[in-house]
Formats: sequence, structure tokens, C-alpha cells
Amino acid sequence: MDVKFLIDWLAENARPFGIAVFLACTIALLLRTRVARRIRTAIEETVFSNWRLALLGATGIVLSAAAGWRTWEGMYNFTGEPLLSGMVTFGIQGIMLIVAWLIGESFATGMNSRARPGQSSLVSAAAQPWIGSFIGLLLFITGFVLFLQWSGPTGGNRGGVEDINWSATSDKLLMFGAGLLLFALFALYAASDLVRPYVQVVRVVIRNSMLWVMFLACMATSVFFSFDSFFTAIFPPSERVRAAELRAQNQVSGIITDIEQAIAARRASLAEELFTTGAWKGYEGQLENITKAAAQSQGVIERFINDQIEERRRAVKEQQERISSAQAGQAGLANRKTSLTDEKSNFAAQRPELAADYAAKKADYDAKLRDVDAKRVEALAEDKGVEGSGKAGRGPLYRQRMDELGQLQAAAQIAQERMKDAQKRLSGVESRLSAVDRELATLDGDLAKYKGEAETAEQRIKLTESSAETDAGPKIDPTRILPLFEQTKSEFRADPTVEHLGAVQRMCGDITNAMQATPETKALVSSIDCDPKTTADAASTLFALQAGTKVFENTCMGGDKLNANKSTDDLFAFARRCLADSALPSADTDTLRTHINHIELARDDKAHRFVVTLNAFQDGNRLAYLALAIAIGLDGLIFMSGLFGANAVRSPLSDIPSFRTRSGSQLEATINAALGAHPYETAWLTLTSLRPITNQDGFSALADLSAMERSQADRVRMVLTAGADIGAVENVSHNPERYRVRSELREYLSSVCDKQFKTDATAKDRARLDQLVSAALAPHPREHSEIVLNTLEPIRETEGFTSMVTLTDIHNDYDSRVVRRVMNAGSAVKAVAPDVKIDDRYYIRPALYETLLTIRATAPESSAYDYERVRYEGVQHRPALDAGVLREAQHELPLPRGNAPEIERRPERPALPPVQPLSPEERQQLVAYYREAMLEAVNLRSDIVDTRLSLPQSRDAILEAWRALNAHSKKNENLDFLLREFQAGQERLLDDVVSRLRREIGGDDQKQRLLDGVDDRVHEDLTLYLLFPETGLISTLIDDLETAAQPDEGLAHGEQDLKDQLKNVQEALGRLDLDNPRSWDEIRQKLAVRTGADFRNLMRRPLGQPPPEDDGDA
Repeated sequence: MDVKFLIDWLAENARPFGIAVFLACTIALLLRTRVARRIRTAIEETVFSNWRLALLGATGIVLSAAAGWRTWEGMYNFTGEPLLSGMVTFGIQGIMLIVAWLIGESFATGMNSRARPGQSSLVSAAAQPWIGSFIGLLLFITGFVLFLQWSGPTGGNRGGVEDINWSATSDKLLMFGAGLLLFALFALYAASDLVRPYVQVVRVVIRNSMLWVMFLACMATSVFFSFDSFFTAIFPPSERVRAAELRAQNQVSGIITDIEQAIAARRASLAEELFTTGAWKGYEGQLENITKAAAQSQGVIERFINDQIEERRRAVKEQQERISSAQAGQAGLANRKTSLTDEKSNFAAQRPELAADYAAKKADYDAKLRDVDAKRVEALAEDKGVEGSGKAGRGPLYRQRMDELGQLQAAAQIAQERMKDAQKRLSGVESRLSAVDRELATLDGDLAKYKGEAETAEQRIKLTESSAETDAGPKIDPTRILPLFEQTKSEFRADPTVEHLGAVQRMCGDITNAMQATPETKALVSSIDCDPKTTADAASTLFALQAGTKVFENTCMGGDKLNANKSTDDLFAFARRCLADSALPSADTDTLRTHINHIELARDDKAHRFVVTLNAFQDGNRLAYLALAIAIGLDGLIFMSGLFGANAVRSPLSDIPSFRTRSGSQLEATINAALGAHPYETAWLTLTSLRPITNQDGFSALADLSAMERSQADRVRMVLTAGADIGAVENVSHNPERYRVRSELREYLSSVCDKQFKTDATAKDRARLDQLVSAALAPHPREHSEIVLNTLEPIRETEGFTSMVTLTDIHNDYDSRVVRRVMNAGSAVKAVAPDVKIDDRYYIRPALYETLLTIRATAPESSAYDYERVRYEGVQHRPALDAGVLREAQHELPLPRGNAPEIERRPERPALPPVQPLSPEERQQLVAYYREAMLEAVNLRSDIVDTRLSLPQSRDAILEAWRALNAHSKKNENLDFLLREFQAGQERLLDDVVSRLRREIGGDDQKQRLLDGVDDRVHEDLTLYLLFPETGLISTLIDDLETAAQPDEGLAHGEQDLKDQLKNVQEALGRLDLDNPRSWDEIRQKLAVRTGADFRNLMRRPLGQPPPEDDGDA
């Protein structure tokens, strides 16, 4: 392993490693704190108690972290400050997550909230379908008319939404009518099951609008920066450069088009300004004068022009002759040049061969000369005796060398002659080539001379012809000179260019010259000036623009010129160059240059990320839409996790309809506070006190506290009072101890108990212990529990036992029997254990002691306890009856008398006399007495009640009449309160009488049972008695109605109808035979609810009740 490479890599990444180590140490230290332990405990409890909440919470946190990472990255790209970006990101994600949960909680709690009853629906149920059908028909007609108007005729053009004439009054009225009809249809069916949830959702959103504003603001910020991060990842710099080039091509092409349009617009405006200047008007006057003079001198002008034409023709002929002469000379010289050129080619081909031959001969000659020199040196050396034989003198060897030298000199001379011949041939060819070149140069000069003469003649011909050319033809027609002059002026007006102005000037000059050449017309044009110098000065800006336009067309127009620029910089430089070449005025140039600068500042390869994203959306980049969709989806998932998470902790109490919006935690806190320090015991006690009833308006249970022990009733009453605060409990009658309980409250109390069973492993054992001990203490749990508690002795805790009891120390048989039963019950659940050494000694666990204390504190006192105890003890101490001897028997193994235990007999006591049952006559008298006393409390007598209820049909008819009156109360909150208050007052009177009769009875169980039966029958028939005129219900309602009308000196809407109905009922009660069921049918008809009637304002403040609080639902 390369250690150096590892060290270098660690050094390069030292900072990230340091930050990671620091964060790890910080997290480790935080996990050891008390706060971390509490958080860990809360998480563990949430996971095992509500795993959906834990999962959604973890999902929300993880999604917030993911979105926060992308938001931080995008914000860091903008700010360049990591710490600042992190703090802002934490705030945004934290607020967004919390607000999402709050919004979810608002939906969880607000969907069941209801507004306080106001006015009734707009129309009755019978008329609603007809009105709805009529509104739907009008809506269809309006939509059909709009469709026909927008679509156009069937045989022609088809219109669209963009073709709507919004300024037309008919369109506005139709659109307003369509919207009004839609709103009316929506309002008409706002109470239906289909529309009501949507209306409730809108109400919840509006009520929590600030939460939505906060969430949308945070979400918009998060989405923006997250989108930047995602878009940067999927749109790299290379793609940005490519997009910049493509966008630059399109934008520069558009700029070129804008320059063209600006040039055209500016040319049109300058041309229009030119023809309004004084210079043009003055020059136009000169042209008009020359036109008038030319019209008067038509013949003179024709003669002048004809002479001019003839003169031009002669000049052309002369030049054509010069051209012919020059062309003939050129033909002869060209032939000579051709022959010389061929000759030169031949000599040029021979020269290389001659040059090579000469070079070979010269090389051979040079070699011969070198051999001669070498041989001469050898002969000289032999002569001196230096080489060769070594002897000085001219001997044979010397002579031999000299002969050889002579031969070599002869060979050299021959080679020299050959060289000279080759040199002579080469020199002749080169001389001839030089002569040919000189002659060709002379011929070229002569040819150029003839060609120049021909071109000069052609130019003079063209100049002559061009002076006579016009738009009508190559020559001026004398008969059409004036129409041609007018046409030239018209062309200048149509296109005021320098060429057209020059044409006008030339035409004017030609006419002036023609007239000045004749003495009789010279005076007519003496004052006319054809020079348009003032006009040219006035049109200088226009002419400069036209010149720039030509340059612009030559350098910028055409796709090839734009495609020649490949890079973005070249394209923008091309756009600036074209703008400079266009010669536009400064105002137009500044506007277009600013546009170019703005476009260049928005280049993807150099602009800020924000500009890049805007460009991507403007270009319709699908990657930008994909990044935006991912960012919105990520933050949308956070919102959904908060929404579903808030519903995961939704309490059953949230389903209770209420005028106030409370969260599930607030509702549970209200009930939990009422449950006190022992929520499980109180919840279980409350559940056991409930009795089932038929579910009506969500109330499914009945709680009667009158038969409960006081301490238990107080605990249950506290829970019921808290339930009444949240709308889960209400009085069932005038009896203050009887309440109706909603199923949601019972469900929540059941969840409290179920949670206790799941979290506390000993809860079931305690419940079983409580059940067994209660059964062992029956039928007098309070008194028996006190007996057992008095026998227990505290000990030091040993193996979980804190008390003991020794049965042999209990001398009373009654007490011993009770304690033994409790010990047996405790042994069944291992709350009691016997001593292994001492008989009749038992050890008790604290759970049994707590159970006995609880029963002692909550169980009611038993009035029959003393009687039963005395009776038991009396039977025990009464002597046995002698019944005689049945048979005699002998013991097979008689015991010794000394071994038989002696039974100690207690003193005998006389037995108590038995309780005598009531005779039928006594029972009948007591029932009649009790019933009469209770009916007198509500101003009735038994004979009246028996007579009116003697027929079965009477009972049903009276009940139907009561239901008719009760139907009014369902539409009117105040009337409902008044009826319930009156009924509660009657029940309180009955309860007072029952309490008095109970005191008279004392502890007699038989009389008590008779009183309870009479009480139940009277309470069951109380709703029948309330319509009797003796109770005064109808009179009370009429008086309250008149009292309510006194403060504002008038009756509200619907009150007069109700007052008239009640007076009719009051008159019928005094007139009709109430013993006849048909009379009660007539009263029911008079009490029937009239269609469209509304009696919501029956009373301003019934019976001193303060006005209801406005909770914002109205």
C-alpha cells in the first residue's frame, strides 16, 4: 500500500474528516444527555403504541432532511455562505414541517365542527328540486348561447375562447349571469352530503388561512432553491454552454429582424418628414416651373434632344471604328506571339539536354587536367630522387613518366575541344531564348496598347449610351420626355433615394439644357435651378440610413452570414456589428443595444443560476419542468406526511360535533384532567356506570348517578362534566343525575383502559383481584372491607408481602368468615400466601391492601348490614332444636373419650323475628299514595291522568302531538332549550317528591322497590303529561314569546306564526274533550310545522342564559 498516497489523500480531505469527527463526537455527547434519553424513551413509546405515527413522523423528518439538503445546496449556490444557508434552511424546513402538521390537525378537528344555527335554508325541501331545475335550465341556456357566440357560424370560421369580445356588454352580462347561476346552484345544495364536505374544507382553509400563507411561503422558498439544486445536477455546464449557443442563435436572428423592422420604420418616418420640409416644397416648386416651361416648348426640346441623339450616335460610331482597328492589330500580334511561344517551348525543351552534355564534357576535361598534374608531380619526384627508384636524375623511369605525361596532355586537349563544342551549342540556345523573350515582351506591350484603345472606346460608348438611358428605355423619346419626368418624380416620392433624386436632377437638367440651347426658350428657364442641394441636405439623414441599409444588407442579411458565427461571443459581436452598420439614429440604436446587452447578460454560460432557470422555463426546457416537479413533489410529500401524521394522532373525541374547534390533544387533555391521578380506575368506573340506549344523534349510553355511591358519583360526574364541555354529554331529562353519553367519549375511555392493559402487565391481575375481592366482600363490600382491613397487621416487606393476618386471632365468627373468604380470593391470584410454619397465618401483598382500601372508600354503605350481622350472630347462638332420634348407631371404632376435643359452646341468644311481607292491599295503597304525591307535584291528579290515558289510542295520539311540538325545537335552538328546561324543572319537582318519600320509608326494602317502580312509570309518561293544560307548558311558551318581543317592540321573522299556532293550541286545549283521541289529533295538526316557517329567534336570552360565544363559525 502506498503510504505517501494515503497521507496525501488524508491531507487533502483533512477538513471534511475534521468536521465529520467533530459532528460524531457532538452527537455522541448529545446522546448521553438526559434530553436524549427522554427523546429515546418517547420514540420507543410512540413506536410501540402508534407505529403509524412513528412511521409518518420519521418519514416527515427524513423528507425534511432530504428537502433541506437540496434547499441548502441551492441557497449556498446563491449566497456562498454555508452557515447562513444552513440556518435559513433549518428555519424553513422546521416551519414547513410544523405548519404541515398544524394544517393536518386543522382538518382533523375542523371537519366535524359546526356553525351555530342561524337562519334556515333558503327554500323548503319541497321547493328545492324545482328551483334547482330552473337554475340548471337557465345555466344551460346561458352556456349554450355563449357556445354559439364563441363557435361562430357553422359554415364559416370557428371561434375560440380568445375570440370572445370582452368589451361587449352582452358578453359581460352572459358571463356574469353564468357565474351567478353557478353560485346560486352551489348555495342551494350546500347542505347536501355531496357538497357539504367541500364547503367544510373551504371553511377550514379560510379559518386557518395564516397557516396556509406561512406554509406556502416556506414551500415556495424551499421549492425554488431545491429546484435550483436539482436543475444544476441534471443541467451541467456543458449543456448550459450548448443551450447558450442555441439561444444566442435564435435571439441574434430576432435582433437582426428587429433591426430590419427598425430600419423600415425609421425610413418611412424620415421619408414622411422629408416631404413636409420647406426645402422639398421649394425644390418641388422649381420642378413644377420647369414642367410648365417644357410644356410650352415641346418642339424646341424635341429638336434639341434629336440633335443630342444624333451626336451620340456619331460618337458611338467613331469609337466602334477604333475598336475594330485595335482588334485587327491585336489579331496579327497574337499570331506572331503564338509562333514565338512555340519556338520558345522547343528551345526550352532542348536546353536541359545541352546543359547536361556540357556539364559531362566539362567534368571529363577537369578529370584529365587533374591526371596531367599528378603525372607531372611523379616525374618531378623521380627527377629529384624522392620517389620511384630513389635516384636523382632523368633515368628510364623518369622518361617513362614523361611519356605518360605526354599522353595525358593529348587526352586533355581532346577533352577540351569536346567541351568547347558543347558549350557553344548551349550558348546558342540560351541566346535564342533571350531574343524570343524580348520579342514576346514587345508583342505584349503592343497588345496591351490595342486592348486599352478598345476598352477606352467601349467606355466612351457606354458613357454616351448611359447619358441617354431612362427608365422607359435605353434612349430618351422626345415625345415622352414630360411623362417620363413626371414618372421620375413619382418614383422619388415613392422611394426617396439618392439615385432617384439624381434621376430627377438629370431629367430637370436635360430639359433645362434643351431649352437654354434655343434663344426663344432660354428666358423661360433662366430663373430655374435644378440643383437639389437644400433637398439633399434635408434628406441627409435618410440617405445616410439608406447607405447603412445597403451595408447592413451586404454584411448581415442572409442565413449564411449568421451561420458563419459559431460561438456565443461571435454571435453577439455579429449583432453589435450589424447594429453599427445599420446607421440607425441614436435613439433606436440605444434601444437595440440595450436589448442586446440584456440578452448577453442572460447567457446561460455566464449568467447567474437564477437567470439560467428563467431562461430554461422561457425555452420550455423539459429538464427544468422535471426539476421543478421533483422539488414540488418532495415538499408535497412533506405536506402529506404532516397531513396524515396529524390524522394518525387523531382522537376519537375529534368526531364529536362542536361549535368550537379543538385539537385532539386539547380534547384528550380535558378528559384526562377529569380522570385525575388514577385515569384507568376512573375510566373503568365511568364505563361500568354506563347503560346502553338506542343510538340517537350519536348518543349511545346513559349514565345514572343517582344510584351510585357519592364518592364514585363524584368521580364519574367530573368526567361527565368534562364531556359536557366538549359536547359529548347532555342531560337526558330534568333529573340532574341522568345523562346521555356519546359513543366517542365511551370509545376514548375504552382506549384509556386498553392502553393501561397493554402497558401495565399487572393491570389484568389487579382487575381480576378486584373482581374476586368484590365478590368475596358481597353483599356489603364497604363494611366487610373495613373488617378485613382492621385485621391486617403491617410487617417488614418480605418477598413482596407487606401485611399479615392470623385467623386464630379473630374471635368473631362473622369476621373470621369474611376474612377467610377474602384470603381465599387473594390466593386465587397469588396476592395471599400462607405461612409454611404457622397455621392460619397468611401474608398479603400490597395489591390486595390497595384493593380493599379502594373498595372501602368507594363502596356505598349498606343499610341491611347491621340487620344481617345481627341475624347471623343470632342464628349462630340460638340453641339447636331437638328433632328426636332417627336411628341408633354404634361406632365401629369408638374413640377414647380423652382424645375427643371439647367443644366450647357460647351463650345462647334469642333469634330475631322474621320480616313480614306486605299484603296486596297494603301494596296497592302505597302505590296509589306514591303516584298521587308525584302527580300533585306537576299539578295533576291520578283520576285525570287515568281518564285521558284510558284508551290505547289516546297515548299514541298524545305522543304524536308531542313529537309535532318537538319538531319545532329541532329547527330552533332556543325553543329546544326552553322545552328541555321546562322538562328538567318538572323532573326536579318529581325528584324532590321522591326524595321526601324515601325519607319517610326509611330502610324498608319492600317499600323502596314499590317507590322505584312508581318513579319509573311517572318519568316514562312525563312527556305525555307535559301537553296537559294543567302543566302550563303552552302558556309558558306564549309568555316567553311575548317577553322576547318587548325589547325591540316587534316579533322576528317566523315568531308571529309560532305565536298564532300556540294560541290556537291553547284555545283547543280549553275547548276540546281531551279524553277523546281525535282531540289530540286536532292538536297535533295545529302544532304541525308549516312549510317555510322559521322560528330561530324565539327568545333573545332564554331563562337568563347569557348569549352564546361567537367562535368564528358564523
